[in-house]
Amino acid sequence: MTQELAVGIDLGGTKILAGVVDSSGRILSQVKVPTEADRPADTILHNMMGAATKATEEAGTSLDRIKGVGVGSPAPLDMFRGILISPGNLPTLHGFAIVDRLSNAVGRPVTLNNDANCFGLAEARYGAGRGAEVCCGLTLGTGLGAFLVIRGELYNGPHGASTEIWCSPYEGDQVEEKVSGRGVARNYRKLTNRVATAEDVAARAFAGEEQAREAWREFGRDLAVPIAYLCNVADPDVVVLGGSMNKAWDLFQETMFLEARKYINAVTCASVKVVPDALGNAAGMIGAAALVLAVEGQR
Repeated sequence: MTQELAVGIDLGGTKILAGVVDSSGRILSQVKVPTEADRPADTILHNMMGAATKATEEAGTSLDRIKGVGVGSPAPLDMFRGILISPGNLPTLHGFAIVDRLSNAVGRPVTLNNDANCFGLAEARYGAGRGAEVCCGLTLGTGLGAFLVIRGELYNGPHGASTEIWCSPYEGDQVEEKVSGRGVARNYRKLTNRVATAEDVAARAFAGEEQAREAWREFGRDLAVPIAYLCNVADPDVVVLGGSMNKAWDLFQETMFLEARKYINAVTCASVKVVPDALGNAAGMIGAAALVLAVEGQR
């Protein structure tokens, strides 16, 4: 059976990653170009178009032979109207009708979703959550993203805001303030009265500094809270954690597991798996392509 092909575009504030992906999740080509986020919207659109075109050429195909283009973008966005609302790292694209403009440029249908959802769709179909009936998870970095995939399809919600738990209350603030890179930095500052980034704290922890290790253990305890939110609502088979902070997995996973067991209902807790991602930096691009590809076996 001939595999469907799609272009996936992972649109970030620094770079655009584009590639051709088939319906089994195989990457046929991958192209990275600068976003030039400080340039006008039309320049960024031109960069996206160029990356998509080059990706199809390197895959030995062309834009008119692919099913469509999927775009994963930082939020907030309106995925139903195809508009970027006000992503902080893409200031010139605020209010930009990215779906219509890119579709007109490439001559193919374009589908938009947020970057955390694209990450999750890739991991659910082809990565750490493959085979799960219900897969959900979190992206851990400068902010806190989340996703929910049921039988291989994203659950977006009627307003496109499913699993936007970053703003949920926790310890008198939004949970994102604790479960993010700045949360680790604040933990460390509280313990040492010193300023450091999460990356720096991880390096010090791996070098054996006890206060840095405790800052990451505290992060693990805080991370258990949104994991419990997702588990108690969705009853998933698998929870996948991704993002840049996974590099410190060994520093927080023990306290995360211990704390999460206290808050997840007993039925779900007995079977759910909490695992790191499997697809790495390519997940966003793969998931963006998967937005327009059918679930295998359901064509």
